[in-house]
Amino acid sequence: MLTVPGSSPRPQAPPPPPHQSKSRRDARLSSALEQELAPVWTQPFGRLLLGQVAPIDGKTTLLDVMCHSGYPGLELLRRFPEARLFAVDPSAALIEQARRSAGDLLGRRVFLRTEPGEPKLPFDEAVYDLVVSNLGLYDAAQPHLLLQELTRVAKPGAQVVATLPLRGTFAELYALLEAELSGRENERKRLAAHLQSWPDVETVRSWARHAGLDEIELAVSPFSLMFAGALDLFYSPLIEHGPLPAWMAMFGDARSEMQAVFSGLRDRIEQICGGPDKGRVGLRKTLRKPLVLTVRAACLRARRPL
Repeated sequence: MLTVPGSSPRPQAPPPPPHQSKSRRDARLSSALEQELAPVWTQPFGRLLLGQVAPIDGKTTLLDVMCHSGYPGLELLRRFPEARLFAVDPSAALIEQARRSAGDLLGRRVFLRTEPGEPKLPFDEAVYDLVVSNLGLYDAAQPHLLLQELTRVAKPGAQVVATLPLRGTFAELYALLEAELSGRENERKRLAAHLQSWPDVETVRSWARHAGLDEIELAVSPFSLMFAGALDLFYSPLIEHGPLPAWMAMFGDARSEMQAVFSGLRDRIEQICGGPDKGRVGLRKTLRKPLVLTVRAACLRARRPL
């Protein structure tokens, strides 16, 4: 198990499949996702998505794939009062939260199903006037195939809008980790491969082209996350149930080496934050500054050709 110095050990869970959020697989995490992850992760991306959706007139059908607990799909209904929303997510717990958020719109303008977004959506071709997915391309095991499915179910001329983080996300932290891996060539190669697994702008554009989309645009709008220190970072649900298992996998079965590297990483983070917070020193509390990490948020906007 990973033990961050200065903390109590936590049981080690099996790592999730590549690019699949643990919160999607464990219903017990849905509460943490809603209360802790949504404000710092899904909502900022959702706001970016909402800013890229073109106005729609009249009675329309919307599809939100991997809809989390209903945002931003339900917000689209407020913008388009004659629209109907169909939304799917692989997590039954998140769909239940979306049902509660939908209130009396459920069954009238909102229709929710527990369905996986991959490998194939359970809908006919060319059905929806607008197809959106907030972070679905990040959660999907094969994002390029999910984008093909989003395109398939969109009507000709319909807009397809999807968000995801790009390569360069958490760059400040990866720079610290790379420095801590000095002299460990195997782990440095694995880290390099992990960093390459994050898509860049051209990769996302190529997915869109291969999906058959047209009028392809990619809006990049970085935002920052702040952590009080190493413990706040490592035990943040965003990190613990996101990239942390991939970081741990770089070390294979070499647990002692992993512990040494993460111990050093903890020290580097604490130095940035101004040293360990020892509480009151006399009558003064130690002044600290946060660790600031950049998220390179992006929104793909395109159309299925007429």
